[in-house]
Amino acid sequence: MTTLSGKTAVILGASGTANFGTAIARRLAAQGANIVVAARRKEPLDQLASELNGTAVACDVTREGEIENLFKVASSTYGQVDIAVFSAGIHSGVVIAELTAEDIRPTLDISVVGALLFFRHAAAAMTDGGSVVTISSLTARIPGPGLAAYSAARAGIDYAIKVAAVEYGDQKVRFNSIAAGLIQTDMTEAFFSMQPVIQGHVDATPCGRMGTLDDMAEAALFLADSQRSGYINGQVLDLAGGQQNGSLPRY
Repeated sequence: MTTLSGKTAVILGASGTANFGTAIARRLAAQGANIVVAARRKEPLDQLASELNGTAVACDVTREGEIENLFKVASSTYGQVDIAVFSAGIHSGVVIAELTAEDIRPTLDISVVGALLFFRHAAAAMTDGGSVVTISSLTARIPGPGLAAYSAARAGIDYAIKVAAVEYGDQKVRFNSIAAGLIQTDMTEAFFSMQPVIQGHVDATPCGRMGTLDDMAEAALFLADSQRSGYINGQVLDLAGGQQNGSLPRY
């Protein structure tokens, strides 16, 4: 059953071999959606777009004009936009005692400024309502050393979706976020070679396993599809197997 047949989905941050944006694009395409993939690097986008019979658009999220152009291309190619997924981000791992403005600004430019402008132009292109989904992180829910800039940016946009849900309610555009735990991707690959790190996560996760790209793709499909989640708006979906709850030590 292709529940997204006739819908158009824009996924920003889909240029990796194994990342959230790429996995989401494939899952939405499998459900019948027209796919527009975007990122700074055009070459891997072209390959993915060809695989999915979609469209690739180079887009640097720190340049508003390129975000606006992304949605113009999507609208002119497929008529309108129904789904938009913001999966762009960079890792920042500097402790507060060593932070500089230069460490902080790139994270904020992409994960806050870029995301908010993405929201603006996505909603403007959704002439018949739609769903905007942003990818957040467990680190915005549970603090960890060295993650002040990264987690603060993610937490900020998790709150901004609530404001967006209110502002765009009359336009029938929904805004939701997925706060992901540690999942193996191009960016997190190094952690998965450290068995004690992975075992520590598994031990702290009630589901007893690590998350997967399939988990992320399924969660994004759920929030993107109005038939599945049309009454969910302004919410953060924790995709961390229960680790986000924290717990007292086991005795």
